Amino acid sequence: MNLCPCGARGDPAAECSCSPQRLASYRDKLSRALLDRFDLVVVVPRARSREFGAPGEPSAAVRGRVEAAAARNRPALSPGAVQLLDRAVDSLPLSARGRAKVARVAATAAALAGQQTVLPEHVAEALSYRSPSELAGWT
Repeated sequence: MNLCPCGARGDPAAECSCSPQRLASYRDKLSRALLDRFDLVVVVPRARSREFGAPGEPSAAVRGRVEAAAARNRPALSPGAVQLLDRAVDSLPLSARGRAKVARVAATAAALAGQQTVLPEHVAEALSYRSPSELAGWT
């Protein structure tokens, strides 16, 4: 979805014309319960013409890494990862479902990195994929 109704928010080449009230109304259309069901929430800027058709990594190479990671046993959380996850639950509006999703995404990140254990940096990466509004109040 766009970051705002006019679609210009976050785009350096455009100016957002949405009022704070319009932004709040737009964001309120998605409930926290619905957002909590997404594993990843990533802000992607609008692509520029020079980025279209740019060579990327072949799908077969990505598929190979993903299949190899899926074949491994699910990595266990290290004590440091558990501590960071607990801090996130205490500091963020993170539900039990949200905590489980962060742990699962962190395990995926660890598996893709070839790690046998989920480290704090994997939890931090997983938290970076949560809704920006959830992370805004965390210091």
